[in-house]
Amino acid sequence: MSSESYQGTGESILYVEDSPSQAEMCKDLLEENGYKVRICETGEDGLESLKEERPALVLLDLQLPGMDGFHVCEAIRDDPDTYDLPVIILTSRTEVPAVIEGLSVGADDYVSKAEDSRTLLARIKRLLDRARHFKKLSAMERLGLLKKASETLSHGIKNPMQVVFLSLEMLAANAPDDPSFEEARSYLNQYLGQVVRLVKNIEKVSKIAESTFIERDRLVDIEHALEQAGELAREIESFADGSNGES
Repeated sequence: MSSESYQGTGESILYVEDSPSQAEMCKDLLEENGYKVRICETGEDGLESLKEERPALVLLDLQLPGMDGFHVCEAIRDDPDTYDLPVIILTSRTEVPAVIEGLSVGADDYVSKAEDSRTLLARIKRLLDRARHFKKLSAMERLGLLKKASETLSHGIKNPMQVVFLSLEMLAANAPDDPSFEEARSYLNQYLGQVVRLVKNIEKVSKIAESTFIERDRLVDIEHALEQAGELAREIESFADGSNGES
């Protein structure tokens, strides 16, 4: 097959095709244009191969022994590890119902084997460019959200937290000498401290975002911490009201 050079970037392509001659012809074309190619002859083998090594793109024939291409595509989309893989159906079945079914199960594109090889190369390049662009945008968006979250937490939580800590100190100074009250205040201080550490962690990550990873056990669940802090605060308030009523 003759074609203009698209100069692939060395990305890996999995081609699921049961015809050895078709598979080798397409493999030669793709390797000539800078791609690495793995071939599987059945849908089941293709899915197993995806577990061993994730490619940049999947080329998928429809008429396969055992599991057909439609079900392979569905399995790719249903797997959390592969749901976003670009998939091109490359087949001799070009009737409209087959095309519609292929796209409905999650294929990104549909190319006839009878098409000029330049069409296939152009479709592959387009999908890989889109995938790279999407990953780049996603990283930037995550960083933007992280910075926005840091600003919100710093302004919306740190300042009120200072008031809470001050109030706790005032309660401690005027509270009755009761072990249960002191225990509740200690727990409240503990959970409020976790919220403060969470805010500091997020601020730290936002400053050196891409190169910093915070250990999971050093981050706390802010909703859980605030829920427990609220419960303890209500206990202290109820205790203080009861003590005031007795006096």
